[in-house]
Amino acid sequence: MGASNSSSLYETEPQKRNIFAWKIDGFTSLLEQGEGSTTTPFNMHGITWYLSLNPTDRKIGDTNSEKHVSLFVSVHVSPDYILETKFKYFIQSRKYGKHAEREVSHTYMVSSCECGVACMLPLETLKDPSAGFLVHDSIVVGVELQKFAKVPCNGLERISCVAKKKSSLSCNWCFEDFLELKEPTVTSDPFQNAGYTWRLKLKPEGGSNKEYISLYLVLDRSASKLPPSSGVMVDVVFSINKSQTDGYNKQRFRYNFTGSNTVWGLRNFISREEFKDPANGYLIKGRCTFNASITIFGSTNDHACIRQIN
Repeated sequence: MGASNSSSLYETEPQKRNIFAWKIDGFTSLLEQGEGSTTTPFNMHGITWYLSLNPTDRKIGDTNSEKHVSLFVSVHVSPDYILETKFKYFIQSRKYGKHAEREVSHTYMVSSCECGVACMLPLETLKDPSAGFLVHDSIVVGVELQKFAKVPCNGLERISCVAKKKSSLSCNWCFEDFLELKEPTVTSDPFQNAGYTWRLKLKPEGGSNKEYISLYLVLDRSASKLPPSSGVMVDVVFSINKSQTDGYNKQRFRYNFTGSNTVWGLRNFISREEFKDPANGYLIKGRCTFNASITIFGSTNDHACIRQIN
């Protein structure tokens, strides 16, 4: 396998783009090895990053599901600062120019130095000659750094308190005629879990990518009365009921909700084409049910660090 790397850094000219593209030759050999690959380091905004690819990833909890391509960006972070970022991950379709793209915002810190898109593209789709991703046994993947801020930590650390007993809740959100939804954003009725008030938020036509349905969990800040410096650790599994069977298209994430970060979820939860296909059984005569399984693990709190950070 051979790889060629290129990167661009533009700090003072916002009209230019911070893009790192990675061409991987001999992709079939990478699959035969059954392993992923990581780039040599590249630089953006004075920070050294690494891009990793896993060509045989599977969805969480489903060892029998089809294989997917996943992309992740990692970085070595000093305890003196955190990195607020927004990356666009892409896999190029060089034949038609219609790339697979996903946007992810993440705060890089010592305890969270890797982030990316799991199961970004089915492996069979990538290998399909008509899709144009795999050309002469090579693929091109990469990232665009869209937003960046290097924030001093000022001696702050986060204390996480794991509850002795987890609090779990599963709720169903049913629609009788999904295709008749006219509003760009739909919000569920409030529900309670562990003393906090939550809602689900749905975007039937997604955000910037209209080809997907977006689904989010929202912490009702006013009803929950969460102090600004505190947070609540939540594990969430979103799924869509399929015909008479629960829990298909399961996707999971974990997030620390705070008074200033009250919304998190999946921008590209499911493609509209897959969702509307009658053969998949998600949408039956306009009816569908979204499910959210929410487990609260504990709380977090930011406070001034006693020890000296060198």
